[in-house]
Amino acid sequence: MDIRAENFVKFFYSSHLFHGTRQATGVLLPVLVMAGFFNEPMIGVALATGALCPAIIDQVGGTKRSRLNEMLGGIILGQISGLITGLASPYPALLWLVVSAQVFFYSMLSVYGRRGGLIGFGCLLQMMLSMHTPMSVDEALTHTSYTAMGGIFYILYSTSISHLFKLREERQTLAAALYATASYVSTRADFYDTHKNLDDSYRRLIPQMIAMTEQHQSARDVVLRNLPRDNDASDQQRILLWNVFIDMIALLDTMVASQTDYATLRARFQDHDILLFMRDTLFKISRTLNRTAYSLARNKPVDYRNSVKAELRAMEYELLQLKQDGIQRTEPETYLLLVQIVRRLRNASRFVDRIADNLRGMRLEPVNSLKRDNSLRRFITPQAITLTPFKRNLNLNSSIFRYALRTTFVVTLVLLISTVVSLVYGHSEIVRAFTSHSYWIILTVLIIMRPGFALTRQRTIGRLAGTLAGCLITIALFNLTSNPFILIAIMIPAMVLGNAFVLTNYPLSSLLMTIYILIAFHFLSPGNLLIIGERALDTLAGCALAFACGSILPWWEKQRIMPLAQEAIAAAHDYILAVQAYITSVHADPEQKVSTADNERYVQAQLSRKNMHTAFGAFADSFYRMMNEPKSKQIHIKELNTILVQTDAVASQIAAIAPVLAGLDKIPPNMQQTLTNVSDLLDKDAQAITEAPSQIETEGQYGSLVFPLKQMQQAALRIRQQATNIGLM
Repeated sequence: MDIRAENFVKFFYSSHLFHGTRQATGVLLPVLVMAGFFNEPMIGVALATGALCPAIIDQVGGTKRSRLNEMLGGIILGQISGLITGLASPYPALLWLVVSAQVFFYSMLSVYGRRGGLIGFGCLLQMMLSMHTPMSVDEALTHTSYTAMGGIFYILYSTSISHLFKLREERQTLAAALYATASYVSTRADFYDTHKNLDDSYRRLIPQMIAMTEQHQSARDVVLRNLPRDNDASDQQRILLWNVFIDMIALLDTMVASQTDYATLRARFQDHDILLFMRDTLFKISRTLNRTAYSLARNKPVDYRNSVKAELRAMEYELLQLKQDGIQRTEPETYLLLVQIVRRLRNASRFVDRIADNLRGMRLEPVNSLKRDNSLRRFITPQAITLTPFKRNLNLNSSIFRYALRTTFVVTLVLLISTVVSLVYGHSEIVRAFTSHSYWIILTVLIIMRPGFALTRQRTIGRLAGTLAGCLITIALFNLTSNPFILIAIMIPAMVLGNAFVLTNYPLSSLLMTIYILIAFHFLSPGNLLIIGERALDTLAGCALAFACGSILPWWEKQRIMPLAQEAIAAAHDYILAVQAYITSVHADPEQKVSTADNERYVQAQLSRKNMHTAFGAFADSFYRMMNEPKSKQIHIKELNTILVQTDAVASQIAAIAPVLAGLDKIPPNMQQTLTNVSDLLDKDAQAITEAPSQIETEGQYGSLVFPLKQMQQAALRIRQQATNIGLM
């Protein structure tokens, strides 16, 4: 399949398009019904206004229950916001105070993450749509009643659609995780390509890892909240999702564990075919994962077969040739490293085949890799919301607090400028038209302003480019046709796709939403092309103000990257301690080797690994955002990059050696001393560091552990050195 056609098909069956369609239809239905059947288009607009708030909150991610609670909370806060703003609208001074207070409060909701930010933005949208025209008390109450009914309608509509297509949503969420895993595996293949720069490959890998971690957590939240029932033989769909999820996590473990010293590997085997076979194996695995995800999203059996047997046999042959050349004797560690990589690639292939086999229409039995009990709930993202984060961030040391103050200042400045311009140049029709839609400028400010500089700049460029292009396309459209049916046929898909692309392609989303909004205003005010110019001018003004005021109480990544680096190191330290505790428990009770599900230490080790990925992702995300900021605002680039790379290496090697060590009868003294040394190196509170042994046991089954233990020890030492140099330890 052509890559463009494949991307189109992937998007067509994605959760983004599904949610975008649900959002658009839920907002447009009240307008179409009220205008088409009752000839009350303005009531329909009021209902649609109320539906906008929960529709904005109803984004991809989270669980159905959490989204329902968030939408209900958004409706309550949104109606309060709209009513207060409507009652204050006849009084300019009071309106300024009310608007400024709400902008600050709702901006602060970003302390609860992306979902909190969506609730805040939905409520601010309700506020803006209630402030442009002064209302009497009766009008404000009537408007609030309609918007409340619109919001309730949307929740009922969205909940009904979710219930009807609940398994489809779960499949799409898991398919998105498989797609992310495939992208990660494909990027890992570049490490075995000697023609690809190693540093560039690593820079591409980290964002893929972050995206994959987020998608896996979304899949974990969905699958673990809807586990298959053990005694329900008809629950095949949930068994399928459970089995695919378990094998996907096992595949990730295998891929992470195969992390190695690629620089050494490339230098030693630069012109050797074995690296090509390793690269091609990963490419084929990635391809199979992509096709499997595609089949899962469509709920169709996998009709694509792929095999890496040829590559695996070729690698085995190359290993045999190297062994005959004496590498096992002259470079035993390198030979064992190659053996481990081939073994893990074989395991990875086996997991991918199992994932595909689950979608071949066969009768399924649930995989019992971990007992499905309450312990699984600890792997789910907590949904509780408390006031503690809000109160803790009410100070200038918080990026969200600075962002809320900065946004409030810009919105207040827009109101001030609009009022002054109206008073001085109010006789001009063009000026009156421009100032009457000042809430568009506020909307632009609220959309593009973000706590960090890099993201604000990115959103500014995307918003400006998308809006201006949308205005030009709409002008051309109006010159080509005025047929209302053609315009509606364009408007509805533009809204659907605008919602679908909002998280993945913001400039395109902005373009499509501009087309939708301008066509909608065309129906409300036919023939008025001035509104297109107003839209463009408002966007220019909003972008200019937001960018110019971005230096007010700025927040740079350097102000928080050091604690994040420290947390990533601490998470790696906790991970190795948890793994050591698990291994100790297995050696104390050999029965635990058979059943890890009942071993609390094993569950704790898995939780520590999950927390490690989360902490590492936050650190890496902050580091790459800092790299997009002005050079004068960047700190310790070399040291932090080293810590980033070596922390990933430590975590990978821990994952690689844990099952092997657990399978031993006992850990030899020098290996135990190495583990203690690594733990001490990662512990910032360590008073004394255990000395690393000069040699590690190599006889028999211990040989395969020598290279990963040495690499882990060297990585931990480099972390300690660089962290000490910049004051983290």
